Formats: sequence, structure tokens, C-alpha cells
Amino acid sequence: MASDSFFDARTCYEDGLRSCSGEDAGGDLKAVLSGRIDTANIRLAERNLDEALIAHSHGEIDKAIDHLQLVKTLTSDPALCEKADGLILSYSQPENDDVQPPTMSSCASCAGSSAGDCSDSHDSDDSLPLLEYYELLIQQLPDDQCQRYALLGEDFAHAYIAASRDEHQKALVAFESCSDTLPHDIYWYEKGKVLHRLGNDPEAEKCLRKALELNSTNSLAWLTLTLVLRENLRFQDALAATETMVAEQIMPEQALLLRADIFEATGDHEGAVNLYVELLQTPFARAAAEKLYGILLEMGRHGDAAVILKKYLNKSCH
Repeated sequence: MASDSFFDARTCYEDGLRSCSGEDAGGDLKAVLSGRIDTANIRLAERNLDEALIAHSHGEIDKAIDHLQLVKTLTSDPALCEKADGLILSYSQPENDDVQPPTMSSCASCAGSSAGDCSDSHDSDDSLPLLEYYELLIQQLPDDQCQRYALLGEDFAHAYIAASRDEHQKALVAFESCSDTLPHDIYWYEKGKVLHRLGNDPEAEKCLRKALELNSTNSLAWLTLTLVLRENLRFQDALAATETMVAEQIMPEQALLLRADIFEATGDHEGAVNLYVELLQTPFARAAAEKLYGILLEMGRHGDAAVILKKYLNKSCH
């Protein structure tokens, strides 16, 4: 673990855990080993996120998506799954320069902790100069926002990277220290985003609404506000936000994807299916197909689910 050989470390911990088989064997050691396996998997997942960014920057889209899918098999950590889901959605689009993926916090689809050998992954954000890594991160933003973020300077880049690493308090302090030099809507949006990740959604909502008062076209603020409302089960408020996004042509397809997710969460499966089917004709086809496949199975429509699996997800029905 100390030498960052996380896969080898996990293998050793798993061997140790097997040696603790038996009802009372191992005692507290079983919990220690299980915890270290989880830690190793999280480190492998973080490494694969970095590899995905690097692969994407080199134009290797399929390789990037493979790394992101592996993240979801390695860990059920909500923050890592959220990042992986958002990037998978972004990279699955034919053109993603002007579209920001919704970062669903729900990770019900995240798998367990086993995965293949990632020991050949060695590059990480620490191997890149700070500003180069920052440029990789902001490539995931909508084109108009990416251009704005590219001009914000090194102090903001430090704060943004801290936020991306879930160093929440460090990020808040850093955003505050450079707030005088930032567009005000970006400052309030970034602060709201970090507060949301800290679980302080009432204050996060205030910050996000402040950002939108200052700039009603800030697509990132609209998207995050909708997610905050949805995650707090304020479904009608969230639906109203998606309606505004569609009407104002602010990431309308992503707004429809969020609306379908809300329909599904509230039990309106037919409404969700209709929206997911509509989105099959958009650049969000794969993301919609993945959600549609799951809901069709839940509804017992196995034949329709098999068609979606084969046509849109490129997988055998057998």
C-alpha cells in the first residue's frame, strides 16, 4: 500500500481475510482486513479516474470509458461513482464539447469491490503539472463554461482541483481567498457545489440560487440545483427546474434525462420510459438506454429490454 501497489496489496489482504475463515477466527482482524481491502479498491478507483482523464485527453474514448466502468466495479463510494457516471455520460456522446453531463449522486448501479488487475495503471494527476491537470478537468464542462474557467488563473485552479479531490474545507477556503477576482456567479456556484458535497444542502441551495440570480444562463448552477432538489426528494421543485432548462434551451437533453429519472423515482414508470425512448434519438442515447434497460426489466418487459440491450448497449441477449 505504501508503494502504491494497490492491486497487490488488495490481493494480500484478501488472502489474509480467507485465512480468517470460521465464525470466530480472526476477531477484529477480519474487520481490519476488510477495511483495508475497501481502501485499496478506492485507491484503484481513483487511479482509474485519472487514467480516464488522460486517455480522453489523448482521444482514446473507448479506453477512457473502460477505466470509468472499472471505477464502478471497484467501489460503491458515492463521490467516485458520481464522477464516473458523469464522465461516462459525457464520453458516450458523439460531440461533448458543449454538453455537461448530469452528475447523479445515486449509485444504486455501482457494483461490489472485486475487479481485474489495474497494476499497469501508473499515471495520476500528481504526474502532471497543476495547470495541465486543471485543463483536463475543465474539458468536461460545457464549452461556454470551459472557456470562462480557462481564464480564471492559478489560484482558482488550486481551489478547483481541491474540490475535485473532495478536499472540501481546503476548497472553500481557497475559493473564498480568490473570490474578488472571480465572476460572482462562478464563485457562488462553486461554493454551493462544495457545500452540497459536504451535505449542507440548505446553504448549497442558497448559493446556487444566488449564482442564478447573477447569471440565469449558468448551466452548471441549473444542473446542480436540480440535482440538490431531486436528492432531497423535492420532486416538484426539481421538475420545475428541468422545465425552465428545457424552455430556455439550457442543456435541454440533460434536463429531460433528469426529468425521466425523477419520474422513475416517483413511480411514474411509463412517463420515464417515454422520455428515455425520446432520448434514444439524441447524443444521450447510451445513457438513456442504460436507464431504460433497467426499468423495462423492472416492469417485466423482458423482450423490449433485450432489444434495447442488443441495439443500444451492444451486448448479447444471452
